[in-house]
Amino acid sequence: MERRFSLQDFGIGIITGVAIGVVAGILLAPESGESTREKLASGAEGFRVSAQDLIDNARDSLDLAVGKMDGVFGSHEKQVRKRLGALKEELEKYNLSGA
Repeated sequence: MERRFSLQDFGIGIITGVAIGVVAGILLAPESGESTREKLASGAEGFRVSAQDLIDNARDSLDLAVGKMDGVFGSHEKQVRKRLGALKEELEKYNLSGA
């Protein structure tokens, strides 16, 4: 019986491999712990800013889509507006500014 791997299995494998690599890199790093922590903190801040930019761009794109769809979708307009509003609310949960 042949086992096929799904995209989810592949993603989990990639994430696991990256996590193991990061831990091994930290444990085997030739620098002091303080220097390594500073680098990790700097990288984490950069990641947070990048993630926030991505969320902000997605939110702005949703606003633009809602603004442009007036009258385009006819009877389905209300349903589409409702779904886009729900997506925007979901994005609001991921506001990383306060993190």
